[in-house]
Amino acid sequence: ARRMAAVAPAVALRRDGRGCFGTPAGSSRRASRAPLVVRASSTNTAKAKAKSSVLGTTFTNWLLNEEKHGRIDADMAVLLSSISVACKKISAAVRTDYYKQDVDLPKRANELFKDAMVGCGRTGVIASAANDQPPFAVEESFAGNRVVVFDPLDGVTNVDAAVCTGSIFGVYQGKSECVPDWSKDGNNESIDQACVANACNPGKNLQAAGYCMYSSSTILMLTVGDGVFGFTYDPSVGEFINSHERVTIPKRGKIYSINEGNRDGWSVGVKNWVDALKNGGPDANGKPYSARYIGSLVADVHRTLLYGGVCAQTASSQNPEGRLRLLTEAGPMAFVAEQAGGKASTGLGRALDVTPNSVHQRTPFFLGSPEEVDFVEKTLGAEGSDKPTKEKQAKATASDSSKATDASSPSKRPASEKVGTETLSTWMFRQEQQGHMDADLAVIINSISVACKRISNLVATAPIAGLTGLADSTNESGDEQKKLDIISNDIFCDAMKDTSRCAVIVTEEEDVPLGVADCVSGDYVVCFDPIDGSSNIDAAVPTGSIWGVYKPAADECKLNLDDTPDTVLEKCVKNAQKTGESLACAGYVLYSSSTVMMLTVGAGVFGFTLEWTTGEFVLSHEDVKIPETTAFDGRWYSGNQGNVDKWAPEMRAYAAHLQNGGSEKETPFVYRYVGALVGDFHRTLLFGGIWLYPPDSSAPEGKARLLYEVAPMGFMAEQAGGMATRGGLALQRVVEVTPEHIHQRSPMFVGSKSMVVGLQRFLAKKAEA
Repeated sequence: ARRMAAVAPAVALRRDGRGCFGTPAGSSRRASRAPLVVRASSTNTAKAKAKSSVLGTTFTNWLLNEEKHGRIDADMAVLLSSISVACKKISAAVRTDYYKQDVDLPKRANELFKDAMVGCGRTGVIASAANDQPPFAVEESFAGNRVVVFDPLDGVTNVDAAVCTGSIFGVYQGKSECVPDWSKDGNNESIDQACVANACNPGKNLQAAGYCMYSSSTILMLTVGDGVFGFTYDPSVGEFINSHERVTIPKRGKIYSINEGNRDGWSVGVKNWVDALKNGGPDANGKPYSARYIGSLVADVHRTLLYGGVCAQTASSQNPEGRLRLLTEAGPMAFVAEQAGGKASTGLGRALDVTPNSVHQRTPFFLGSPEEVDFVEKTLGAEGSDKPTKEKQAKATASDSSKATDASSPSKRPASEKVGTETLSTWMFRQEQQGHMDADLAVIINSISVACKRISNLVATAPIAGLTGLADSTNESGDEQKKLDIISNDIFCDAMKDTSRCAVIVTEEEDVPLGVADCVSGDYVVCFDPIDGSSNIDAAVPTGSIWGVYKPAADECKLNLDDTPDTVLEKCVKNAQKTGESLACAGYVLYSSSTVMMLTVGAGVFGFTLEWTTGEFVLSHEDVKIPETTAFDGRWYSGNQGNVDKWAPEMRAYAAHLQNGGSEKETPFVYRYVGALVGDFHRTLLFGGIWLYPPDSSAPEGKARLLYEVAPMGFMAEQAGGMATRGGLALQRVVEVTPEHIHQRSPMFVGSKSMVVGLQRFLAKKAEA
């Protein structure tokens, strides 16, 4: 046998279906879930039981069916097909080129979308949100005079961190009285005026609208006025496959999305609304809503469509008219929301009824479940307009009108010639030659990379492979397991077992550590969370895998095939109780718009992006250092603001301190919270700022697991020049803590040195007061 499982005393081992020793007979968690092959089979054969199954229907076939039933005409089918091709090209560029210094992705995305709309020959006027460009007329249109409006790359601040981005589009019927007269030479002014008049439509006039999300899966969501349908890109066939049929947004939800970094500039009504959500929303004194804010309208809307709740881009003192463009962003998204049974409002009324006065007019925007948007309008109505006070506007203007109101990504350091060319394998050989790692560790890292490639493929096609949803089981911590939790755990366990270089395996999804009796050499202890942020899977927003490889100690307990179950358990637990300072390697893989591996072997942090054409992880981030926070840069913070009322008073005060601009009283910090440790840590690693995971009244010991989440991330942060601490005054380094048991939880504060030291000083002053 290749693997022995530590089990509870007096419980006999049983052999699992793979010829390995598995968890004990009678284990409640294992017994509650069906064999993997049965579950996968039942999912994939669903289409045989229901004729309405959408599996296997390509986007092209769907368009042809819509044309056959008279819901669109042939010209609209050509136009929408061209949009899907543009989205494929943008997705490929985002996936592979985001880190390349010679590629301007927003510009490239705009060119790809514009070229597709001109080339299809079915558009009369095109309006792009990029750089506030004016609309332009298409002289060489073969048929039709439709107006296409689009935002080619929404969420551009996420690009460098490989977090969700997307494209938004809307299609209007052109106005015959506004068609440019091409017979009049040199009359460009009249043509421009006709284009503006043609483009400025209220959203209620839309014929089609949708978005494409570039994340762990590439998903195209679309409505032609008869419900909302979703299509997931399958890279194996190069097609969008129907994965979501007639999406209906839940009437209520428990997630809200808004940039709470701008709270100081909100109107009283918006503050009261967000505070009410933290107290149960319409159900006063009920369960607090959970906060999520990715910073991409596409991603936040997509999650809201599937899970319910509300997302908002409100007016503030920095943006008194709101941030979203009414024509190219709010209008199309409002049309999608209403077609899914939801609502979209400006805070004072239906968003689709507003006619833009200019192409790039801004607006406040609230979208979500119908009851949630009703609650928004009711709360704002009680306070009047959703406009910040004149005093707040004056304060924002006086502070410095030249300052950016949103944090920017850090400037890129000049890359060496190895970036974009050196593979993970070559890098490991170089690290071994330099004495930073041995060959046994290289085998483990390579096996981890293969496991993560497999998981990445599964995550990318989960909506069309029947791998979303729950698996009817829970893990040791009581969390409901997703189907991909179980599958990813099996992939990781098999990969580590087959290396024969690790003596003990610890995973979030197993109750007890697993012992490998025939370890050839190395005797490493490998701990991992196979899918971090699995609650994000169904919405295809970022998830990841986290691991730590611990060095064997001198007094390591060797496992033998003739050990009793009690002895195996005792040895495995003892071997796994290590501090983060014993780590030989730590890392994670982010499954998002790109698949990115970040790791350290104790000599700096390096990043590798999966190159899909070759299947290799290629060096993309060299010797990463967390940027320090200044008055202009690195002003990011992350944490679940929905739980802020459960935090200790001093932590609530610290969050308010950041919203007010911090010690310098400068521009407020920008808030982001993906809801996956990997996604939030990755942004902090590259952009700076701080990630807050404090204890709260419902989780006094914290929520993140010390052994396979907190310690590996803390080790990486320190290797990147940052800090990771815990404790009442945030003074204890997380890598110094010895776990009392393998699933021990812990709070964590991680980020740039300046931010963590600033937190320590803030808490110390509060303690002295």
